[in-house]
Parts: sequence; C-alpha cells; structure tokens
Amino acid sequence: MPNRSIDIRSYEGVRDLGPLLEFASRSFAERLPLNACWHPGDIAWQLMPDYDRPHRVRMWLSGGRVEAVTMFPKVNQLWLEILPDAEELLPELIERAERSVLRANRQTFSIRAFEGDTRRIAALEALGYVAGEPESVSFRIDLAEPLPDSPTPKGFRVRDSVDIDPGARAKAHRDAWDDLSEIGQPNARSQFSGDHYRGLMTAPNYDPTLDILVEADDGTLIVNAVCWADERSGVGVFEPVGTHARYRKRGLTKLAMREALRRIQERGLKTGRVGTAHFNQPAISAYSGVGFELFDRGRWWTKVLGVA
Repeated sequence: MPNRSIDIRSYEGVRDLGPLLEFASRSFAERLPLNACWHPGDIAWQLMPDYDRPHRVRMWLSGGRVEAVTMFPKVNQLWLEILPDAEELLPELIERAERSVLRANRQTFSIRAFEGDTRRIAALEALGYVAGEPESVSFRIDLAEPLPDSPTPKGFRVRDSVDIDPGARAKAHRDAWDDLSEIGQPNARSQFSGDHYRGLMTAPNYDPTLDILVEADDGTLIVNAVCWADERSGVGVFEPVGTHARYRKRGLTKLAMREALRRIQERGLKTGRVGTAHFNQPAISAYSGVGFELFDRGRWWTKVLGVA
C-alpha cells in the first residue's frame, strides 16, 4: 500500500455509487467479526434519493479501488472506514479532516469508533483523541439457528413492497418518523416522499422483497423495515425500521423483522444486524424482542484542535 499512489476526491454522482457499495461490502466482510462503519445498505440509505449528485463523502482510491471513505454528519464530527490492508492511511486521513474542521472555525473535533475495535481506538489515542460521548449501539442475530415463529395477530398481515404504491410506502415511513416523542423529539417531522422512495428504488442493492411491511385490514401500513442483503459478508442490515405511533408496543415490529430475517436466512446469509442511537430505548427493546443481542457500541473520540 505505501508504494501505491492515492487519489482523493469527493463522491460526484451515480458513477461513484458502485465503487462505494463495493467498498462497503469489502470492509464489512474483511473486518468481520469486528463492526464496520457502513454496510452497503447504510450507504444506499444515506445517499438516497438522488444518487447522481455530489455528496459530502470523500473517497480515497488506489488503482480505481476505494480504500477508505470519510463522511461528515456534522461539520466537526467524522464517520470513517478503511480497508484492513490500508490502515496506514488513518493519520493522513485524520490530519486532512482536522484541517477542514479548523477552516470551519471549530476547535473540537470528534470521530466515531466502535468499542470492539481496539486497534482503531489505540490509533486514535496515539493521535491525541480521548473517549467522549456515546453515539450508537449495534445488535446482531445468528441466522444459523432456527427463527422462532411470530404469529400474526388478527387484523394484520405481513407483506413486502413489490408493486407497492410509492406514495403509500412513503406515508408509512412518515407515519413512523413523524412522532418521536418517546425519545424526546416531539417535533420531529419526516420529509420522506414518494419521490424519495422512487429514488431509493434505483439503488442497485435495494430489493423490494426485503422491504417488509405490516398492513392492517383497512390498508394502513403499520410497520416498515428495509433489510439490505450482502452476500459477500453474509450479513443483512436493517436500515431503517419504523412503526406507526398508534400501533407501537404490540409486537408488530417483530413480525416485519422476523419475516425479513427468514428471507435472508433462506438466501444463505449468516447474520442479521441493526443499530440505533444509544438513547433510543424503545428501539432497543423492540430489537431485543426480535432476538437481537447487543454486541458493540459506538462512541465519539474527541480532540481539541490547535488554533488555525
């Protein structure tokens, strides 16, 4: 790796989507059993609906292959991932990010790392970063074991999103994400529209047979759970999962997620994963009820930067 030239550039449009998804698939597979920042499904969800426009994603390439990726969820926060055979890129990658933060007149900079990745944490500590606030929790379920049955209550049915009306599918997402009062965000509002859903459908790794819904007899879509399958790693990831506020705490989320797990299990995938914010106790309880077990935590590692 040190003898190879590195090209650093931003995501410019849909031509970069394939290499970025390939990177996410490789990093997820090659970092097992450790956690990785992005599953291909995470990339597809975060960049939707318009994949053919620039995004604030930086790619580090060698010979056309993406070796590392950085993304700023906020101006002074960084998500990053590096392929295992390119870890020596970390100091330069962080140095460039720090300069960007200083140019934005911010002196405090935070980088997410997973607690299970002791090597990455040691590298961050060597660069002057210290453990800060919690960021996320990650859950997994072993699909080598049979999945328990989840009987469907009367008045509901489980279905997928094949031939779904985009407007109805988008409304199901809004119905779930417009009410987050349970986690202290009563004014949350989703902008997810039929156009957003149509854009999501163009992602090469989106599969409507893994976009699972729970539907009431009156046609109301109660639960929506998008599962993304990655054959290389054998891992399927849920992103996002949501339940209509009026129907929560009835075990309906379990129906959708277990149906998706059953489908990826039939395809030979070995593991299901899902993550959420560290403070999202309703989601944590729901995932535990499905059979997921906590296996990692994300935390911000923070550094006070010098004056530019």
